[in-house]
Amino acid sequence: MPPAQNDQKGHDYSPLPQSELDQARTRDDDDDDQDQPLSTSTTDSDSSDNETGNYKNSDVEAQNERDHDVKFSPLPEYSEPNDDHGRSSEDRDRPLSISVEYTGPTTNYYSDEMQNQVNTNGNAETAQDLLGLTVLLMLIFSPLYNRMESPSGDPIAPLFTLNSMYISNFTAVSGTLSATWDAKLTVVNANVSSIYFRYTDLILFYDNNPEDAVSGVSLNPFYVEKGEAVKLHLKLTTSGGAWDENGPRVESWLAEQIGRDRERDGAVKFGMQMRVEAVYYGETWVADVEMSPHCEGLKVQFLAKKGSGRLTQPDRNFSVPIGWKPSSLF
Repeated sequence: MPPAQNDQKGHDYSPLPQSELDQARTRDDDDDDQDQPLSTSTTDSDSSDNETGNYKNSDVEAQNERDHDVKFSPLPEYSEPNDDHGRSSEDRDRPLSISVEYTGPTTNYYSDEMQNQVNTNGNAETAQDLLGLTVLLMLIFSPLYNRMESPSGDPIAPLFTLNSMYISNFTAVSGTLSATWDAKLTVVNANVSSIYFRYTDLILFYDNNPEDAVSGVSLNPFYVEKGEAVKLHLKLTTSGGAWDENGPRVESWLAEQIGRDRERDGAVKFGMQMRVEAVYYGETWVADVEMSPHCEGLKVQFLAKKGSGRLTQPDRNFSVPIGWKPSSLF
């Protein structure tokens, strides 16, 4: 028996006995005889290709290491799944439209407790709305309730005083009068808790006739608290015939008359009148009043050969007719 041999990795291989080698060869020959009908012949070119290692995919069949011919079944061809379900190409390009209609019974997803909570919240909101409406009505009708409680006696008028008046740029030529009036007044509230002067209009007229107005102005609303005094500084202008945006325009005959007075006496007499609508606030009541303060016989003395002059009697008090104004809901 030949000695044992080692491979490159150090494994020890012992040779088989001669009797076992002969039996293995005999079995291989029997197997070759059984497999002989399955073999196929190859051409010379195929043999030469096998020797050189170049195999053709369609002509050469694979062999195992014992030279047995092996046939392989062809692989099944792959085809993409068809999910068109018999639809044409035009139908495939159209979008699908699916509609679902539910005909079953409707389910109430609100439990009794949730429904009671919803009803409670609705009742709370209604109560809040009613409360807000009540407060709003109280705010609206509270002043009306106070007005229904009329004050006793006649209203007491505030004190109006003309402290000073200065005239400048005075000319009366060819039936045209132009001038600038600068007046300072004081309003004193000595008796009522508060007075709100809603509308106040003032006109300046010639001599003692309020219809011969030469200028006018409207004042912005203002308050006068009890015991307080408010000073008003007014500037009025005069220019021409009927009323314009700056006040009344003077007729030509009136302008000529004023010019003659100034040439003859060096002075001109004027008067003031006011129309006032105010609100009186008492301790427990509110009432509307109307008053017409006026002051006549105001004399303005001109400087010699100048178009300016001053009030000869400053600090003149107004007469103030006053009365309650009938209450109105509107």
